[in-house]
Amino acid sequence: MPAEQTQEQGRKGVALVQRWLESTTFLELNWNVYDNSAMCEVEHLGGVKYFDLAGSFLGANRREVFVENKNYSSDSGQYPHFQEFLAIAYSATAKVKNAGRMDRATEFIWVTTHPFSIKRWASLASEAEIRLALVARPEFLGDTEVDEDIVRVVAGRIWVLVMHEKQIDLSLTQQEVWQVLALLKRKEATL
Repeated sequence: MPAEQTQEQGRKGVALVQRWLESTTFLELNWNVYDNSAMCEVEHLGGVKYFDLAGSFLGANRREVFVENKNYSSDSGQYPHFQEFLAIAYSATAKVKNAGRMDRATEFIWVTTHPFSIKRWASLASEAEIRLALVARPEFLGDTEVDEDIVRVVAGRIWVLVMHEKQIDLSLTQQEVWQVLALLKRKEATL
């Protein structure tokens, strides 16, 4: 597939995922990598990674969130990419801790349009999978050892979601989201 076509498929997939996740009224994804790459950047022990979407949860606990989207029509060898995603989530969290900065409890969401690793599906967001990812991708450890406390924390912050394009038909429109958010008051100041 030509690069332009692949890029356009990715852009469409990101737009659909953004609409779907925001229609839950629990997330606001202000930035996408195509229009605001700097806001989708995550520093980790080995450098930086650009996720597809970035934003935050709404409500009292406004945790930062980064979303990686895979708009595929088959398994397409997603597992190695997912392992990299897990390794980066660990590495980014470790970088914050090792630098003595405040942990903002960043969450990481993997959204795919096709399930993968079916035999492992129930445990993809587990501590064991994070350890396997770090063995497979040691470059994300920098010169540090695996910290089991960070593994445990990150496992609680990983989301693995499957979205079918028809789910958009069940989602609120952007205008409906704005109306609902006004009633729910999730965007009101928390002070």
